[in-house]
Amino acid sequence: MKKYPLQSKTMRLSLLFLLLVSLLLTACEEERPVDFQPAENAPDQQISSFTLRQTSDGELVWELVAELAKVWDNEHLTIASNPVVDFYQEERHTAILTADEGTVNMLSNDMEARGDVVVTSDEGAILRTEILSWDARAEKLFTDEPVSYEKDGTIIHGEGFESNSDLTDWKLANPSGTIAPEEMGGETF
Repeated sequence: MKKYPLQSKTMRLSLLFLLLVSLLLTACEEERPVDFQPAENAPDQQISSFTLRQTSDGELVWELVAELAKVWDNEHLTIASNPVVDFYQEERHTAILTADEGTVNMLSNDMEARGDVVVTSDEGAILRTEILSWDARAEKLFTDEPVSYEKDGTIIHGEGFESNSDLTDWKLANPSGTIAPEEMGGETF
């Protein structure tokens, strides 16, 4: 077997050069954990002291303030912790909603409040339920859940509720109480 000293030396130098280049390129890469995978359903953003407003024809309809909001950009979804929503009609404050958690569809501005939901109107009406939704297009609050509606010391219970944001034009399904809903400005459905 005949050796070719020049080829062998050139090959060794080429291999050594490739090995050094590979090591240099590897050393310049950013270090990342080997098993890094984005958490499934992790929010794209987390915002503390979050504020969101909806307007219609330049007038404020509602303002949501929350301790923390988690935002999923692709789903157009925001989940707010301990939201407080102030409602307005014709630039006048009408009611306030509080809850443990709230979800906002960022495309439609529809909302859902969950957990110890309380709406208190500036006129003294109080609505309590566990889940309450807001239809932004119709500007209506609604739920199929059990509710209690209180005004001027009278409490009416029902299952299913629909109202404007100031709780003055409301409908209550399956009412029970000591006074007719019509006497309080509402109707049954």
